[in-house]
Amino acid sequence: MTPDTAGQFACRTCGAPLNRYVDISTNEVQFTHPIAVGQRPDHQPDPVPAGQVDARYVCDFCSDEKIVYTYQSRPIEVVALGATQGLVQHYGTDWAACIECAQLVDARDVDGLHARVLRCGPPLAQQATAGIGAMQQTVVANILPGRTLATIGRWPATPLPAPTLPKVRDRLAQLIRGDDNLPHHLNQPDTRRRIAAGLDAAQLYWIDAEFTDLARHAARSLPATAVSATTAPTPHGLLAWAQPVGHGGDLTAASWTRGPDGIHVVCYRSIGTGLHTTALQRLREQVGWLIPAHTAHLQPHEVIDADSPASTVVAAWLLIGQKLAETAPIPVEKAIRKAYQRSGRPAPEVRLVRIRGSAPAADTRTAHPSGDRTGRDHDHRWWVRGHWRNQPYGPGRTQRRLIYIDPHIRGPEGKPIKPTTTVRILGNSPREPNPGAPGRRSDDS
Repeated sequence: MTPDTAGQFACRTCGAPLNRYVDISTNEVQFTHPIAVGQRPDHQPDPVPAGQVDARYVCDFCSDEKIVYTYQSRPIEVVALGATQGLVQHYGTDWAACIECAQLVDARDVDGLHARVLRCGPPLAQQATAGIGAMQQTVVANILPGRTLATIGRWPATPLPAPTLPKVRDRLAQLIRGDDNLPHHLNQPDTRRRIAAGLDAAQLYWIDAEFTDLARHAARSLPATAVSATTAPTPHGLLAWAQPVGHGGDLTAASWTRGPDGIHVVCYRSIGTGLHTTALQRLREQVGWLIPAHTAHLQPHEVIDADSPASTVVAAWLLIGQKLAETAPIPVEKAIRKAYQRSGRPAPEVRLVRIRGSAPAADTRTAHPSGDRTGRDHDHRWWVRGHWRNQPYGPGRTQRRLIYIDPHIRGPEGKPIKPTTTVRILGNSPREPNPGAPGRRSDDS
């Protein structure tokens, strides 16, 4: 199986990728469910192109959904001849593997693979068991050198603890520099070198739950926004979310690297949750904590919107740029600090990103640092849209000139932001005023 679903079919009912057969005599195409997909299906295959459904890919050796790698082989076909019918099954060239089966494939351990299938899969008849063994032997014998990091596995989206980010960052940079092929458009040598170098220099951010929720909410309505070299808060960065984000709700981190041709953004899924100790340790050593899920190369002045895979990241940048965020240092694990010290590297720093004023305030009843001077005891904060205003100036402030007021927040510190108004600041930019129009102030509350 391969992340590229072109030419592949899955079952509309259950999402399982289907095996494809061709009748030799009639050229009629038939589909069946794979033999070892957990329990035997209780329905007939309903084939549709795999890209039209949420296809549930599994390890092609043991049927585990926690896929880590894909391998390539020479094209493999099976011809089955009967008394009245002959079938050809096309298996293609791509084979998905979990972390444990990958170890066996790398070792070319056919007996170990066969034993794992018998141990993990459903009970099989003797003929089916022999057939699977023969198939595995053929696949392993025809595997080509190298392997590719897979993006088709199913992993619970598990946020990363903030104190571990330096270790996560270093392991990710090592993965990008490593020998395994990367998915998407990340596998070009120059791209890999640039992203790895950016990770080495990245400022580390951990986005707290409230700010994550705000950025996620804002990204859903992100209007067409031009990205420039200064949109990102730093030239290079790695941020981790306190809760999953993205269109599929499965992204837990993102990195960016600024270069002369734009900003390269990579969004990541977390991996490892659900593995037993030995397999988890092997995964951490070979891959780490994160696996690329989406990538976007944002060229200077490129316009993106809510449909972009980088929308949540860009929304966070915009919110930070509008002075909504404040940062505070987070203690790093002692073992990580010592490891940096032994290697002669500066002590790593992780910055907590939170909504400005979200820390408990000493007295929210009387203090109005965000500009609310009404004296009311508000139970929330709210956005004031960007707007033009006739600003008094000159002798006795008797003259007026039209100025643009940036978006900002009003209300007492420590109170939640009213959610129905948080997305309206994004994409706002000063427009040429109508000289004949009066100044207008618009407060959303």
